[in-house]
Amino acid sequence: MKTIITHVKTTTSKRIFTWIVCSFFLIQGLEAQVILDSQNKVNISLDDGVEITLFGKAKTRNNRFSSEYYYLPTNLHLSKREDGTPEFLFLKYTSENRVDAGGAQGALMHFLMEWGLSSEQKAEAQEKLKEKIKELNKNRGSKYRGVRNPVIVGAADVTVEDGKSFRIISSVLTDEGIAKVVASGNASPIEGNKIAVAAKLDKTAAQLLAATFEENRSITDVSIELSFKYNVLFPAVDGKIVIDWKKIEKTFEKFESRYSHNDRDTKSGSDDRYSYSEVDSIYNAVVESKAVDFQIDKNTTDDETADKIVESFMNVFTEALTDRDTDSRPTPPSEEEKAQNPNARYGSRYIYNRTKAEKRFQRVREVYHLKYRTAVPKYMPLTGNLGSWYDAVKDNPKCIGNINLNDPFFEHRDINLILDIEAENMFGQEVNYVTINIRKKRNQGNDFEDQVTIDRNYLKEKGIRAALTYARGEDKNPETYHYKMQWSLRGGKLFPENPEWIVGDWEGVTLATPITPRLIELEADLDELSSNDIVRVTAAIRYYKFGQEVETNIPLTVSKEQALIPLTIFTDRDTKGYAYRLIYTHKKEGKLALPWETKINDNYIYASVPEEFQDTESELVKEAKKAGKEVINTVKDSVLDKFKDLIKGNDENN
Repeated sequence: MKTIITHVKTTTSKRIFTWIVCSFFLIQGLEAQVILDSQNKVNISLDDGVEITLFGKAKTRNNRFSSEYYYLPTNLHLSKREDGTPEFLFLKYTSENRVDAGGAQGALMHFLMEWGLSSEQKAEAQEKLKEKIKELNKNRGSKYRGVRNPVIVGAADVTVEDGKSFRIISSVLTDEGIAKVVASGNASPIEGNKIAVAAKLDKTAAQLLAATFEENRSITDVSIELSFKYNVLFPAVDGKIVIDWKKIEKTFEKFESRYSHNDRDTKSGSDDRYSYSEVDSIYNAVVESKAVDFQIDKNTTDDETADKIVESFMNVFTEALTDRDTDSRPTPPSEEEKAQNPNARYGSRYIYNRTKAEKRFQRVREVYHLKYRTAVPKYMPLTGNLGSWYDAVKDNPKCIGNINLNDPFFEHRDINLILDIEAENMFGQEVNYVTINIRKKRNQGNDFEDQVTIDRNYLKEKGIRAALTYARGEDKNPETYHYKMQWSLRGGKLFPENPEWIVGDWEGVTLATPITPRLIELEADLDELSSNDIVRVTAAIRYYKFGQEVETNIPLTVSKEQALIPLTIFTDRDTKGYAYRLIYTHKKEGKLALPWETKINDNYIYASVPEEFQDTESELVKEAKKAGKEVINTVKDSVLDKFKDLIKGNDENN
């Protein structure tokens, strides 16, 4: 007789906010991505205090442990120039005149940081890994016995969520009344890549920040948090997960009706913010209503594996119906969060996404089988505080200083151009280089003009920041400078063909590409496809890229036993969505193409099989079969014209 685990709750998983399961089979099969083995995990500590988490490379065909290990992002630190100088600047300035007489007082702060291990740290980590594996193998029945000559290959493949992977936590820097911050848009998923932060502080902000730097405080006011996502592979088990969306909806309605969110609403007023404790209350209510039912055969699955699957499912459940709250105001971690992560400095907060929820509630009931090895996304924060960084540079005159703005030297001004981290990652993929032209009109004499070109070699040698020096001379024109940028795309095309001049800012200009990555995920129930004689389903995606309509296909093949296929496309930054249609490959009927639809601010496509497909003589099948025969002939036809107002509509019309 089988023993079934129903409504499994562990000390870890029961504290995770759960809203959805449809993303459970997320991010499998990225061709160049190394998937990590959830069970082959090793933690080590270096002599300098750096903590390292290592995962072995997953073997997709069996559960044996690999000897190849990859480390998660760690060791956030200041970058250094070739001469070893830390790339950190805290410059307090003043002028002879009082502020009310046209003078200035304040400070500038600019630093570059990166994550990853040095060559010395990697060598030490390699030796400690060997010792750790040797120690683990002393236990009888250890799964590490198959690990021979373990080696650290490098950093794990991680991804970042656009606009939500990098935040500055500071009561000073986030006060727009006294400080202005220019920062790289996202955390870098690549070890050693630099992330830039620059800030201009007024007198009050400069004094407050200097006090936390210079008066032996235990921690400064400025902390950095980077957020990463990585994938771990879990073993296949004999079991399933049953979701009753109607019960989940009713449970939430009861909670919402008796809970008051005072001053917690977002700007739109429709989506609510929740603390970690509030999320825990909602989850407990969902479990008590038996809306989520885990049924795992204990005769074929050990307790540890079952618990990890449930725990990971709960994490995904949280992410699928909520957005992470990236508000920079920190909240202390709850006791549950501290238990999960002893080094946690800040608590998690979530924004309930009503649009996502309503789409899920429409599904009524779903069953997910766990018989396939499943890649599950995990999320991790990497934090750092400027306190220790400042201590290492406080006596370095190249990093810390005071200036008087009446010095004639400061009649020169630097124009800072900072490449967005998202743009940096596109070099070599979509972009060859970007050229920036600078123009500053003078009230007498020749205008100042200059330009700089940033390509992969420039990034390698100088990083993501470019600076042009403008000599003021006798110029008394108070106007700022103007700039225009032109991108060289893969294939040699220039975009835009005729760039316009844009007013610049003396604090710096962030250079963002006209396109942005969009991760599209196609998911289907493999058993449902097979039972309907469908061997493949393809999502044809139409979208605007550099102003042109292009098409990309995402195929999901039943025989590959991969329930979800992710694919990153690059769409114009000013578009809100794309058009798509599903094309089913039927064993007998051939290709069956459905009509085009739109997706607005939604990157998830679920390919359910229409009920009409069970009757091969239905009108839908006839129309789909006809459209399927014309797929190749209609590739060049415009699809987006009839959806243009929707896809390129103003945000005000959302």
